[in-house]
Amino acid sequence: MRYNEYSHRHGKELLKILHPDIFKEVRTILEELDPFPHGAKKQVTVKNYICNAFVENGWKKEGRADFKTDKKDLIDLCKWKIAAEMEFSRFEMFFRDFFRFMLLYERREIDVGIIITLDEMAYERWKGEALAYKTNRASLQKLIDFLKGDYSSVVKVPIWCIGIE
Repeated sequence: MRYNEYSHRHGKELLKILHPDIFKEVRTILEELDPFPHGAKKQVTVKNYICNAFVENGWKKEGRADFKTDKKDLIDLCKWKIAAEMEFSRFEMFFRDFFRFMLLYERREIDVGIIITLDEMAYERWKGEALAYKTNRASLQKLIDFLKGDYSSVVKVPIWCIGIE
């Protein structure tokens, strides 16, 4: 699978230094996955497709994050002191991820967050149904725009942003 990336507050670089094995593992998982055949596999979402590859490598899926609310808060994937979220639906979900990462980072439960989303090239490759929702869907470019804009002063947690093609 091909991907593009952005490192917010040196997230990628910190992961590489603090947890080199996990950094290599994430790269290997993504690079060895075949491109997601959108629409070709019934009952399989891109999130499940990628999640399964991580779980096979020892990542915990739907890890509980205790934020002391009446809602059950879950992180998509976690391993050691790394939390990963995957956003393939609406771009507003990035804000939920930012808050989760910031709380976990503030409590020193994570060193780095990872957000995996779609790259703009995915929409071009998939065409059809996915292309129709492009303006509302999460994408690496929207994520970068948020993190390079005014949100950069608020989102102080290091995040490695990955956009899959």
